[in-house]
Amino acid sequence: MSERGRRPRRVSRRDDPTLCPVAQYRAREAEPRDRWRRLREYLAGRLTALYENGGGRRDTAHRGVRTYQRELVRRSRAALRQRTREGWWHGPAPYGYTLQPHWVGAGSRRGGRRHRLVVDELRAPVVPLIFTWSLHDKLGDRAIARRLTEQQHPLPVDPVSGWPRAWSWAIVRTVLTNPAYLGYVIRDRTERGVDQPPECWTWSRQRGHPELVAPAVFWAVHTHRSRKASACPDTGTTEFENDQQEAA
Repeated sequence: MSERGRRPRRVSRRDDPTLCPVAQYRAREAEPRDRWRRLREYLAGRLTALYENGGGRRDTAHRGVRTYQRELVRRSRAALRQRTREGWWHGPAPYGYTLQPHWVGAGSRRGGRRHRLVVDELRAPVVPLIFTWSLHDKLGDRAIARRLTEQQHPLPVDPVSGWPRAWSWAIVRTVLTNPAYLGYVIRDRTERGVDQPPECWTWSRQRGHPELVAPAVFWAVHTHRSRKASACPDTGTTEFENDQQEAA
């Protein structure tokens, strides 16, 4: 009973459990909040444990990623070596050659377009001249480039833009050091930026395209230019000594 003359206090509906059921949740103790807080702390601890160095899980994941990457690199190199031994060309064509596409294994998962080198009738005669000037006339790369420019021999073509490029000593050096002019497809001439001897190169099992330079001329130029000249390989055989080496 309220006192006479005084108005009774009005109860808010938000505080009345009968009129507002949400008030029942507000009236509960703080224990459920503490329970959710403990759960969040536990989950946060489990997630951060994955990135702690002491747990070892992060190192294990990194080792797995590195192993997977190394396996991809190994398979890619093995596939490229296999295609090289089969005589398929990779990359832009050297000066004196053009690319001829071939469709291999149509309909199979490993099939696709591959390339062989064919002779460029316009530029092929210039390649023996470059080797002759280097071997017999004892001209350097810059002198050969100047002579090619003065005599107006066909210019090389940029593999990206397709436009002709001026002769330079770098292009001449590329021609004189490219064993593709022997008629073989060759890979692994360098390893980690270090030049490898010819017996460590990966050679195709047989000639994949016509040769533009005689083997004796090419190896004479190669021996003269190489600082660490090794014995010239036998040019009459293409047998493997093992799975990694060939002689041509």
